[in-house]
Amino acid sequence: MLANFDRYDLIIQARKSKKFRELDDKVRVMAFELGKKNPNINKAEYQKLKMLRDQQLTDYIDSLQPAAPFKSFDRTVYQKIDPKTTQKIDLYLSKFPNNKFKNLVITGPTGTGKTYCAALIQHELTQKGFKVHLTSTFNLVKRMKDYLFGQDVDVPSDFFNSDLLIIDDLGAEPTIKNSDELLHTVINERYSNQKPFIITTNLTKDQVSTRYDDRILGRIYDKTKTAILIFNGKDLRIE
Repeated sequence: MLANFDRYDLIIQARKSKKFRELDDKVRVMAFELGKKNPNINKAEYQKLKMLRDQQLTDYIDSLQPAAPFKSFDRTVYQKIDPKTTQKIDLYLSKFPNNKFKNLVITGPTGTGKTYCAALIQHELTQKGFKVHLTSTFNLVKRMKDYLFGQDVDVPSDFFNSDLLIIDDLGAEPTIKNSDELLHTVINERYSNQKPFIITTNLTKDQVSTRYDDRILGRIYDKTKTAILIFNGKDLRIE
């Protein structure tokens, strides 16, 4: 039986934190300075800054997760999800790491519980003694970039050596130079070494194929190794 984890309480907690307020202030200052240099700065640029702030907020929330309280899992939260999906999650947990499909892609609209579910999987497997690392796609790309280009001497070993790597919110990260290559490096290494990964995303397979190159697509959606779980319920955050 899965445990209960309310990520949205953590979002509220994180937004009240000093760290988030500092990030928010930094974005506002950056937007103000850009506006002074170019009064006609478009809305898209400001949205990119806000996206960067929100991604850093996600990483801060991730750091809070290990201390979060867990109770009994409330399956009514997932009433709108196909029962076969929750059955697959239970089966994945019970058979890990000897699953027929080692990897999962959890896909669906924003707010339907994908990250919530990923955090639950992380908790359940950690309780069983497995090493599970959950990170946002933005943080993965950033850490790999810092390591490979000399800004960080620490090898991001959790990306390669953990029993399970969960990559959250694929497609929400800002596009930076070499981001596809950095993402592929991690996914391909785990794929080649038979180390499972889970990916959550708001994107459909077609949208993933448009944004990322074929090498990433082939590894993520390998029909012999990956099961796709579709979350199509209501937005849990507004109920």
